[in-house]
Amino acid sequence: MWIKWVTIHESYGLPRIAQECRTYLESKGILVRLISRETKRAGYIYTLQVPAHQEELARQTLRAFKSSFQ
Repeated sequence: MWIKWVTIHESYGLPRIAQECRTYLESKGILVRLISRETKRAGYIYTLQVPAHQEELARQTLRAFKSSFQ
């Protein structure tokens, strides 16, 4: 069975933020993949993707995680 992946977060520079988000989402039972690609201008872009059927739950969970730092 194919999984349709949806991007929910992109980070530029260091992978620390993307890795923390990935770890948090995985601890909540959400399947996550982290993709990195090199660009000419920004260095690296880190893309966090989740399956399409878990997108809404992942967005809500990520929003709560980010708001806990403010």
